Amino acid sequence: MPLFPRTTLLPVAALALALTACSGGAPEAPGEASQEDLSALLVEGEVPADPPEADLSGLPDRPDDSAPVAERAAWHLLADVSGIAGAVDPEAVAECPAEMREEAGASHTCTLVYGDVDLEFPLTSEEGSGGIAFSIEHPEVPLTRAFAEENLRHQSGAEAVFCDMDDVAVLAPGAEDPADFTCHARDGGVEWVDSAEDTISPYDVYMLNGGQLTFSQGVATTNG
Repeated sequence: MPLFPRTTLLPVAALALALTACSGGAPEAPGEASQEDLSALLVEGEVPADPPEADLSGLPDRPDDSAPVAERAAWHLLADVSGIAGAVDPEAVAECPAEMREEAGASHTCTLVYGDVDLEFPLTSEEGSGGIAFSIEHPEVPLTRAFAEENLRHQSGAEAVFCDMDDVAVLAPGAEDPADFTCHARDGGVEWVDSAEDTISPYDVYMLNGGQLTFSQGVATTNG
């Protein structure tokens, strides 16, 4: 019987997207870093015309329908989370319980190691059209810095950006509070402030349910 994965969206949390000054830690504390300090950290790149999508060509081959259900579910989890993270981690390992069967009404927990981060994903199964559908919940997901910066370029329209995060960070989709890191873009500043064209603004980072990133522009610091 074929396996049909289906992503389950968590309840949508209200996002506090008011434009406010941000705080964080780049190179030591971005909320206090000077424009000169931040300028040295910016990474140049072309502004994507469309929302960035992960290159998943590096995924291992998809198991066929004769493979154990745990193996097929693990592959779908790896593909799903890699798409949200923005890249395929060649060292990533996804595992689902060996006792998984294609039967409705079952609940399981699969694990994924991505970028040296260990994460757990609840799965539930139900009868679907043509087979059993497994719904994946995403309490937390990984995000690569390169993908975060590409998304910021697209949404801000700025070529020079920087996110003061590790190569891989963990975000909670639908969380009301922003991520614990801050991004920056040379975007000319907020509209209501008369600032130089090369002004670098801070951005709070949120992940919506389903894995979409969104950014809240803040007021640039003027010290330094």
